[in-house]
Order: sequence, then C-alpha cells, then structure tokens
Amino acid sequence: MVWHTVWNCTPLEGATAKVATLQQQLLVTSNVHGGRLRVRLRASGTEGPSVIDALSVAVDGGRATPLLLHGSPRIVLEHGQEVLCDPAPLALRPGATIEISCQATERQSAAALSPVLAHGQARLEAQGDMAPTGPAAEMLSAMLSLPGLGLLNAVTAIEVETHGPVTGLALFGDSITQMGFWPAALERHLRAEFPGRTAVRNLGIAGNRVLHDAPKSQPTFGPAASGRFIPQVFGGEPVGLVVVLIGVNDLVHPASLPEAADEVVGADALLAGIGAFAASARQHGARAVACTIPPFFGNEAWTSQAEAVRQEVNTRLATETSFDAAVDLDQALAADDAATPAQRDAFHIGDRLHPNPEGGEAIALALMPALRHLLADAS
Repeated sequence: MVWHTVWNCTPLEGATAKVATLQQQLLVTSNVHGGRLRVRLRASGTEGPSVIDALSVAVDGGRATPLLLHGSPRIVLEHGQEVLCDPAPLALRPGATIEISCQATERQSAAALSPVLAHGQARLEAQGDMAPTGPAAEMLSAMLSLPGLGLLNAVTAIEVETHGPVTGLALFGDSITQMGFWPAALERHLRAEFPGRTAVRNLGIAGNRVLHDAPKSQPTFGPAASGRFIPQVFGGEPVGLVVVLIGVNDLVHPASLPEAADEVVGADALLAGIGAFAASARQHGARAVACTIPPFFGNEAWTSQAEAVRQEVNTRLATETSFDAAVDLDQALAADDAATPAQRDAFHIGDRLHPNPEGGEAIALALMPALRHLLADAS
C-alpha cells in the first residue's frame, strides 16, 4: 500500500488575507481504491499563526469523520509550516466524491491561499468572510470576483493510502495547467478507461517559466521550472508518468512585463530546458510526454519573433529530446486553415492564450492515445 495524492493545488506565494467565521467545503472526485485518507495543510505568507478549528472528511455524502493533528481537532499553523493530519480510516473507490470541510471561526490571518476553479474534478463552496491584504490584495480581490473561482484556505492536498497498482501522473506546467481545465478532462478520461489505476497531481504554477524565476513584481509566478521540476515531481511519492506543458511564458513575458524585457529566449535554450525534463524523468524511472507550446496568435503579447521560436521548438521537440511521446497542440487547438496557428474561438477564455473547458477537453483527447499506450505498457 502506497500513499498517493488524489487532488492538490498550488498556493499563491505571498498572498495574504484576513478571515472570519470562514467555512469551506472542497468536493473532489478520486480514481483510487483506498483505506486511509489524510490532508496536507500549509501556512504561507501569514501574519502570525493560522488556526483551523475543525477539519473533517465525508465520502459520497456520508457521515463526516474528523481529521485531527496529533489527536487534536484544533490545528495551529505557524508561518511557513506544512503539516499532514493524522490518517483517518476511510473506504474509497474510483468515482467516489470526497468532501473536505475546513472551518476557521476566529478573526485571523488566512493560511496558504490556493485558487480553485469550479471544473470537472473539484468544487469549492464557502461561507464567511475573506478580506485580501498586503501587496497582492488587488489581484486577490479580482480573483475572488471571477465566476467559478475561489481561494481555498490551508488545504493543499488530499492523499490516500491506495490498494492495488496505481500509476502516479504528474502534470507539470504553468497557468494552462494550474487552471485545471485540461487536467480535469484528462482525469475523467483516465477514470473511465483505467478505473482505480491512476492518481493525478496538478503541478502547474501560473506565470511560471522554464528558464527564469518570477520577477520581483510577480512573486506568485514561482521559481524557474528548470529548478523546481525534480523536487516537486519526484520529492514525495511514486511517479510513473509525467506530462509537460510549459514554455509559453518564456515567450510572452519579454513582450508583456517590463522587468522581463531583457530575458528573451531563443529556440536552442528553450528546447534544452524543456528537453531536460525528459532526461530527469528517465533518471527517476518515469516515462514523460511533452505537449508542444500552444498557439497564442491574437494575444496582445504575441510577436512574430516569439512565434518563430515557438514553431522551431515545437518542430524539434519530437526529434531532439528523449520524451516518450510528443503531442501537437497546434493540431488539437488551431483551425486547420489558419495561416498562423491560433486557438479556435470556442477553445479559449477570451485571451487567445488560455484554453477554456472545451479547449481543455481537446488537449485531453490529444493526450489520451499516448497515455493509453504508456499505461498499457505499465500494466
């Protein structure tokens, strides 16, 4: 029996807020057989300790089971601390709905804040008050106003002690991955075709780049993917497959962020950075699939120079790297007759860069033949 993450999210570094009588319910669909469950909690960017007064789990609308830390229902998180609650005995099956309830009754600083979109794998419901504070307050307030998006307090992962063979999938990328549309669609297809056999982790960070750390003005963009890949993908649990979808921000940021204007990347450097993920995966005993950098023609940050780099990287990706498969996202997302590849109107959220649920479904369908083959080999 092995512990696998069945759902996770990435906290926004430096994001702070005050909460009062906040109660949140996170509902997640899993794809494993399991006998015990635990929740990972984190405090980041807080002003003093954060307190969780009650944490519980229920499956398929059944009776709630308290989740404790060292036997106590009251969980105190100090600045920067990450903890795992005590494992709770809980029978799980593929397709089960896991409901995590988290309550903070005192007026206090929020713990780690993570964006959760209402998509196919998770839903967040909340009652109470959350008031963003600090340098990112304006950005957080704007996020809270978006339909279908909420900020989850403290909880960063749900982990299950699984029964039977399970392949851990790490989905590594930027906001296109973090938003959850294609990971949710992919998880649905995997659950239908490989029930009980896959556990999916979303390792996307919005604004993340392959070759450069976040600029000082945008700390939530995180460290360069080249540095975070090994510790985040292989640092804690078994991983059999890695899907890499990243690189567009290396092309977009020099045209859209003054701080990144001198960080223009060429095809050779970007291809080497992405190709290194395949080599690292192989060294850790995992198979790896690369998605080409998706088209973004029509976005305000598009330039002909960036497009030339994108197309060169994509053309060379399958032949000059050691990925087990390369999936063409131009073919998945762009109209066949486009002079310059661009995401179809029905496939993006309005900015011609980020796929919407329909675009996410298109990416998942493009990925499934490669994953089907690799998962069959692993059985």
